[in-house]
This record gives sequence, structure tokens and C-alpha cells, in this order.
Amino acid sequence: MLQYIDSCKDSSIFAQKQFRMMKKTIFFALLFICFGQWSMAQKIPFIIKASVYGGYIVPMTKNLDSIAHPPALGGELAIEFPSMGNYDWQHHWRMPTVGVGLLGINLGNPKLLGTAFAVYPYLLVPVVKTKHFHLNYKIGAGLSFFTKTWNDGDTLSGVNASTANSAIGSILNVYLTTGANFEFPISKQFSITSDIGYNHMSNGSMLQPNAGINMLQAMIGAKYLFPGCAHCNKPKPPIDGFPYDFSINLIASGGARELYYKDNKMYPIGSFHASMSANLTNWYALGGGFDVFYDGVFVQQGTRGAESYRNNTLFGRYFIPTEDLANKFRAGVCLSNEFIIGRVTAVLQWGVYVYDPIRNATHDPHPVYGDNRPMFYSYDIEKEDGWNYFRLGVRCRVYDNLFVNASLKTHLQKAEMIEWGIGYQIPYTKKQESDGRRGSYAVYHPDRKWKRGDPNKQWQPVGVESEDPPFNLGR
Repeated sequence: MLQYIDSCKDSSIFAQKQFRMMKKTIFFALLFICFGQWSMAQKIPFIIKASVYGGYIVPMTKNLDSIAHPPALGGELAIEFPSMGNYDWQHHWRMPTVGVGLLGINLGNPKLLGTAFAVYPYLLVPVVKTKHFHLNYKIGAGLSFFTKTWNDGDTLSGVNASTANSAIGSILNVYLTTGANFEFPISKQFSITSDIGYNHMSNGSMLQPNAGINMLQAMIGAKYLFPGCAHCNKPKPPIDGFPYDFSINLIASGGARELYYKDNKMYPIGSFHASMSANLTNWYALGGGFDVFYDGVFVQQGTRGAESYRNNTLFGRYFIPTEDLANKFRAGVCLSNEFIIGRVTAVLQWGVYVYDPIRNATHDPHPVYGDNRPMFYSYDIEKEDGWNYFRLGVRCRVYDNLFVNASLKTHLQKAEMIEWGIGYQIPYTKKQESDGRRGSYAVYHPDRKWKRGDPNKQWQPVGVESEDPPFNLGR
């Protein structure tokens, strides 16, 4: 009788979760319909695309190797907006297509992995375009939702911890994808499409466990163009060059994360980033800077030999024998790659720690250097963080030079934290003197209207004579 009651409870909980996911799916489907209705009302060309999905979960851990049962099958519905040439960045990126996708994937193990849903904006950048064949580079980022997490497998199904779902520790996660998109036009409005690529879903170590899911994927489908009113928005010619030459970026970020799933503790994290970058093209800037990180997880912890500190955490990756505020700070220098897409900038950074008090705070001494690791050394990422870090981020300008920032910091493939922040960009451009020559540098303000020759307002770049902002960064 008790088993029957427990079974009914499990079924009720499962039904409630399925109902919640169904409501989310209906919500996003209605959102797609609203997008389409709005585009038709505005006479904006748009595309509806439907695809079937097939994927392979890459077994990055022993746990995933035992519970992932390929293939992962699903489908995607997307709405796309082709460039009309109204913004300069569209010309610089060869008239890309902006899309929003709604993806559903059966992960191949209903009991432990369940189903994943993702909603994400993406960009298709043309690489090859002929009459009968288009090749695009696709990149996108958004949110993913899971019907099964670690808690479901371990507490509801009676599964051993070693074989439970240690890939996903939360219902809400990030979704990242990249790859190639192929299009085969059949007519002016109808095309066959295909995608091959890679995606990643995890929560950036906000909640543990968080091994994440990495998938190789392929899609095939069809799309139809609703042409709208093509002559209503005439393309404007792009302005040569970029409105500023170099910029300084200042960002303050914060957040929280777990260290170990058994602790059930959240620790604060934060960072400060300062960098300078130079615009090498109309869409790319290269620069460098420094970072200061604060990570509250580095409390007294760990075991080495007879010494053991387990009051704060049961985690065994680090050995920190003292409770010291200095242990929670790291500092590094970084190389920054910035891809400018109107108001949005995608950032990829690689950094090296120059101050790292836990460099030697590992469970075991280094086999070569012991407890005296140099700045650069060989290491096993499964046992320690190492001497370098990566950051993948997105910045969105909200007003003038003020922007919001979201980024994922990792040590190789191991996610460490998600940073949420606010920043300010100080872009410098050459003023134009009354004789037409370029003079000293001045701060550029993209959301201000100013006129060349007006000494009370900001100067325009050379060669632009307009009452409007000289460079359309996505207004």
C-alpha cells in the first residue's frame, strides 16, 4: 500500500513538472506567433523555419558515459529577420540574418536526463552566397530548461549517486551554440536548410553538480519567406570606417555560486575588469587589460595527510588550511577579442593569473614543483584550476556608453562562475578642426546628436555632415 502511495506521489510530481514545461512551451509558441503578427503589421520581411533535430551527447564524464543513450532527437521552430541594410553593422557583417529559435530535445534517457528545451537568439553570418547555395556561420546564446535534474534522479527514483544525473543541477541553464548553416533555395521564398554544429548547456556552476551537457548536432528542415514590403525600408549606404579609434572599458560584476552539492551553500562572487582595445576593422577590436576576482568559495577546507578541515565544506579539490580573506582574491592580465554587432558586443578573453594565493592549494603537491608552482606549468584540469582562465561574454549598450554585461568564466572546459555586471565604455575619436584636419582626441557619445563645427557639443568623425549621429550603432 505504501509503495502504491509513493508511486502515486512520484507520478503526481512528474505530471506537475510536465504541465509546467507544457505551459512554457505554449508561452514561447505564442511569443513566436506575436513576433510574426507584429512583423506582418509593420510590413517587415520575416522567415518561419521548422527543422528536425538529431544530436549526440559527448560523454565528458564517466557519469554521462553511463547514463547518456544516443541519439538525442527533437525539433526546432524559428523565426528569422533578414537584414534590410538600415544599420551600418549589417553592412559590415555582410547583411546577416537575425533569428530566434525554440528547440526541444529528447535526451535519450527519460528517467534520468528527460527533455531539454531552449529558447535563444542567433546570428547567421554569410560566408558563401550563390543562386542555389548559401553557407552561413551560426552563433547563438540563450536559456535552456530541463525536465530532469540531479535532484529528480537521486531523490525520487532511488538512483545511486554515481549513476544519477550529475550533468545538470538546475532546471534553468544557459544555452550556447555554434556551427555551420546551409541553405538550398528552391524558389524566391522557399528553401531547404540544414545545420551542423555544437551546443553546450549548463548553469555555470551556480548550482552543483554541474558537469554540463555538450552535444554534436545536426538539423534539416525548410523555411518560408514572408516578403513584407521590401521597398518600404530603403537600405542606407554604410559609413566608411568606425566612429572611434580605441576605447577603455570598465566593468563591475557580481553573482553567486555553489562549491559542492552536498554543502547546500551559496557563496558570493565578484570581479572588476579594465581594458583598452583598438578597432582593427569595422566589426572587430583587439585589446588587453587586467582583472580582479573575488570568490567566496575559498574558505578553510580540504584534507592533506593528517590535516583535515571539513567544517565549511566536504569538497576535496582544494586544501586551504587557513581562513584568510586574501585567499578569496585573484588577479590576472588578459587578451581580449571583441566582435561588434551594433549595440551588442561578443567578447572572448584569455587570461593568465599574476596573483593567485591558491595556486598551490591543492589536495596533492605538484609531481614536479611540489608546493612551489611557477607562473606557467603543466597540470591536470580534473585536479586543479591551473594558471590561466577564459571568459566568454556579451555586452549590450543600453544608453550612450553605458552597457550591461553577462559572461562565463572558465578554466579550460570547467565552468567556474557566471558574472552579471554593468560597465562603461570610454571611446576616443579624433576631433575635426575648422580647417578639416583631425586634431586631438575626444570622447565619442553614440546617443548624442551633434553637428560638426559646434564648439558646445561633441565633434563628429571626419567626412560626416549630418544633424543625426554620424554612425548608426543600432539605434
